[in-house]
Amino acid sequence: MEVVCSNCQARLKIPDEKVPESGRVSANCPKCKSKISFEKSRPEPEPPLVHDLSDTDSAFFEQDSEYRDEDPFSLDFYEEGAKLALLMVSEAEADNRVREAAEGLVHKPVLVKDPGEGISKMRFHLFDLLILSEHFEGIPWAQSPILHYLNRLPMHTRRKSFLVLLGKEFSTMDRMTAFGLSADLVVNPKDINEFSGILKAAVWNHENFYGAFTETLNQLGKG
Repeated sequence: MEVVCSNCQARLKIPDEKVPESGRVSANCPKCKSKISFEKSRPEPEPPLVHDLSDTDSAFFEQDSEYRDEDPFSLDFYEEGAKLALLMVSEAEADNRVREAAEGLVHKPVLVKDPGEGISKMRFHLFDLLILSEHFEGIPWAQSPILHYLNRLPMHTRRKSFLVLLGKEFSTMDRMTAFGLSADLVVNPKDINEFSGILKAAVWNHENFYGAFTETLNQLGKG
């Protein structure tokens, strides 16, 4: 079936088998991250259609082959309006306060197993909260494909997600270190028992800053 994003007019061609049989479903546009709602189309004799790359930003799919999903259209569907938290951490870290902190902000935690899965999910969903651990990729931050992907997003899209980095070299809530890595918050794992409170305070400050920033842009006609 073909779906057109009402915000950016991107035309998405999604195989019918990827869409539930009944009811309306919602997903985020892979190009501008706006919400798209659509219904199952009638079965057609032609083979399933594929995404037309000419109608989207080619950079959207540029990733090294080792980080490509075998099926880039394996969309997950979440409750409309739900806030999502992408947990790019180990199982142990997720169970050690990280999942609890995300749920404390009324976010639905989504745990992924590797960078490829994380990037794939970010292509199709807007995550309000992103938590990335130094152990997840096992390489220096400067070489991180996750950070590389995020840093290439348009700023108006990137700032919709709050990025937290967990690393033993960090001083918790060091703003200059976070700024240097294009993150919103850095946390040392030794402070993990206080992670929920640290995260709530940082997100509150972030939302207040960008709330005023967005309001100013709207007043200037640039929102």
